[in-house]
Amino acid sequence: MRITLSSRVVALTIGAAAVGAQALLPQAATAAAPVMIHKAHTVADEVPAAAARRGAWLAGDTAGRGLRLVHGGPVAAAVGKVFFTLGGTDFVCSGALVRSKHADVVITAAHCVRNGRGQWATDWTFDPGYSDGTDPYGQYTARRFFVSPLWTGPETGSERYDVAFVQVTPVKPDGARSRRASAPAGLPIRFDASQTALAPSLAYVFGYPALPPYSGLYANYCAGQAVPSATRPGSVRTTCLMTAGDSGGPWLSGFSPQAGTGTITAVTAYRLSGDLRTLYGTVLGPSARALYLSASGHG
Repeated sequence: MRITLSSRVVALTIGAAAVGAQALLPQAATAAAPVMIHKAHTVADEVPAAAARRGAWLAGDTAGRGLRLVHGGPVAAAVGKVFFTLGGTDFVCSGALVRSKHADVVITAAHCVRNGRGQWATDWTFDPGYSDGTDPYGQYTARRFFVSPLWTGPETGSERYDVAFVQVTPVKPDGARSRRASAPAGLPIRFDASQTALAPSLAYVFGYPALPPYSGLYANYCAGQAVPSATRPGSVRTTCLMTAGDSGGPWLSGFSPQAGTGTITAVTAYRLSGDLRTLYGTVLGPSARALYLSASGHG
């Protein structure tokens, strides 16, 4: 399987092996490209007409488009952008705070925490509600990562385990750690009885796509039908044109657009080079549940 990590400008090939005619593309993005400089002219970040924007939000159908999130509610605060360094390269991903009684816990993709060579991310920072360079709820640094030992990198066919939970600690602007800072409320989360038990449903998918035509400066979302993958057990798919940088973003089922909240049932993981309109998420099954229980202090 040939694995390609997408940066904002180029594709960085990190491995090679056969997988038919398609390559699996993890959705992390490098943070080196100067896309942010042109933020005022980024087409995908422009806000559509109010009526069309509200119609797509309420109907749960963006027709595959990744639309800028301009609505409020718990999801707008809990979803955030992830910054980290891995293997000497700076990357960006997405994530979300989840409900937890004993710790501030973020869900993201495993490849946003550790690569297939066993290297762990450093300088890992989560910014909930990140928007155009601002941190309305402050920044949170990683205290501890929780990743399945069955995750051995996207090039090994272990994408069904591409989920991570991260315990985080708030940071003051001067860099001093503080437990007095208050994180936004975490989103509800649900785990299926088996890795492939997720039934077809309407899903809202959130993240910070960073490759053009997106900038990575704002949260975006796709909404539409999500179905289990018939060829990749443990994955769910939907039509969505959001680009790399949305890795680790939550897939919400039972979403209420009026309340701006739903239940996390999967996270964005990858797409296939032969079908860039289809986005794949990793189903939250028993393995993810065990990680969550440990991260939230119940394990």
